[in-house]
Amino acid sequence: MQDFDIIIIGAGTAGIPAAIEAVAAGARTLLVEQSDRVGGTLHVSAAQMSGAGTRLQRERGIADSADAHVADVLRISRNTCNAALVAKAAQLGGATIDWLMDLGFDMDPICPVILHFHEAYHTPRTYWGRDGGRSVLRVLLPLFERAMARPNATLRLNTEAVSLTLGARGTVTGLRLRDTQSGETQTVSTGSVVLATGGYAGNRAMFARLTGGTPLYTPALPIATGHGIAMAEAAGAVVRGSEHFIPTFAGIEEEPGTGRVLWEHLPNLIPQVRPPWEIYVDRDGHRFVQEDIDSIDAREQALMRLPNLTFWVVFDDAMLRQAPPLLPGWQPQDLARAWASNPAFAQADTIEALATRAGIDPAGLAATVATYNRAQATGADLLRRQHLPAPIATPPFRAIRMHGIVLKTPAGIAVDTELRVLDRDGAPIPNLYAIGEAMGGATLSGNAFVGGMSVTPALSFGRWLGQTLGRRHARATA
Repeated sequence: MQDFDIIIIGAGTAGIPAAIEAVAAGARTLLVEQSDRVGGTLHVSAAQMSGAGTRLQRERGIADSADAHVADVLRISRNTCNAALVAKAAQLGGATIDWLMDLGFDMDPICPVILHFHEAYHTPRTYWGRDGGRSVLRVLLPLFERAMARPNATLRLNTEAVSLTLGARGTVTGLRLRDTQSGETQTVSTGSVVLATGGYAGNRAMFARLTGGTPLYTPALPIATGHGIAMAEAAGAVVRGSEHFIPTFAGIEEEPGTGRVLWEHLPNLIPQVRPPWEIYVDRDGHRFVQEDIDSIDAREQALMRLPNLTFWVVFDDAMLRQAPPLLPGWQPQDLARAWASNPAFAQADTIEALATRAGIDPAGLAATVATYNRAQATGADLLRRQHLPAPIATPPFRAIRMHGIVLKTPAGIAVDTELRVLDRDGAPIPNLYAIGEAMGGATLSGNAFVGGMSVTPALSFGRWLGQTLGRRHARATA
């Protein structure tokens, strides 16, 4: 007899609802989590979600549908996403938002809205809790705790999934586990394995391998190792989506050489929220994008053309005092420390000295600032910038080095519409499934960022797969 009907690896956004539903269906379920707590990125993420045809939309007179949601995703991604899986996610998304509301989800009262953090939808269908991902976790945990108290449920924290065990014709038959505290290993058998292990934004080596050597700057947790993707590859799975990497615009490295970015320290570079006072320049001191362009995607695509995804935000002391905060999440003591000791922050009494300290070409930056100041005076900018509130003329002059950052990783395990993992010939690997970021962010967003197409599909696919596999195994053992 098998040890378990279903083993779910990863107790995060996708794994928790999958476990809840599998247990409710009566399947003998093991949930494996490498850390000492459940929740994964829900502890730290903003957890922006999207869903069409929700009760909240109807209450506010917003007409929307799954088909309209799909059309928007295809438009934003320029048809580079997996249209079949997007359609599945959109069909499930509205019901997922309603389900969260039924559980008492603390929705931000302004939702649903059109959000401009990424390229915007045409229709208000973006949602989030007032406490970000923790709002999602709060409504999931009571269901989860009740599920784990049932006799057909087992939770193992501090447990690493080492490798899949394979039988005849590559069929997945079990899993080799290691207790991260004792080091003891164990092999368990199962009818199905669900990889809900997340992405690889905490794994520099894997990120470099799957993203052409692009440097990694990220607020992702260290547990985002991509180990589920590596296990699937070892079992013959194909990984897709590497070519669709695009950075989020943008973040500041906290400690030199670490690549570490803090989510709460992200600068406010969204022109629809804070029209820019500063200019953005590359290493040569040249502006590389219209700073107030409406399209977030256009700025992210421009960032892709810069060496190491690096640029500088340049401004003067008058802007620091008069403009809305560029760094709204930074406490005064954090800012004082950064200007005093963080090499990403530079200031000087002349533009040329600023450029030298920041690592920008002095002649290039001086010419750019002079050209920009003339444009500001005449109202005619060569890059067609419209918001020209002030010249860069009051010392000390300032620059902050910023980088394109990684919030979700593009490449992931290829799956079909049943969420079965596919091998290199496009055939399903028997008994192996993948959900969440292990599928790769590009699957549902393509070569772009599409708002809400990470958290909501992870919840939706987790619920759907837990129900589907749970019922299948419960019937088989009845």
